[in-house]
Amino acid sequence: MQIRLATDNDLDNLVPLFNAYRQSLGSTSDAIGVREFLSARLTENDSVIFVALDEHNAVGFIQLYPSYSSLHLKPLWYFDDSYVTPAYRDHGVADLLAGKAMELANETDVLCVRRTLVDANTSVVLNTDTGDRSIYQVLAQR
Repeated sequence: MQIRLATDNDLDNLVPLFNAYRQSLGSTSDAIGVREFLSARLTENDSVIFVALDEHNAVGFIQLYPSYSSLHLKPLWYFDDSYVTPAYRDHGVADLLAGKAMELANETDVLCVRRTLVDANTSVVLNTDTGDRSIYQVLAQR
């Protein structure tokens, strides 16, 4: 299993994965919209996408978006997007992707990598100091 930064050359492999990810969250299929969105992210370099490859096929990804902590005067990253194809789940691919995100965060002095799920009920924080992943409940604003 290879985990590496995605490039424009990965777009054809990423589109079906990202489309499946969105469908798993209740969105309708939109391969054209997904291609445009991912192409913009890769071109504008406003997110970091790691892709998991088994041979030549993309089987998972994680996408990180930069932000900042005014309190700590450091950057932090959010990941809203993480997906592994069903055939590769429970094989450690998600852990490898999260690990690669942590590795890059440590190398670039990022405070933390945080995931807030779409339903806003659970947030996962990957602490760059300890590598711990703690899950905690957050109040949903309704």
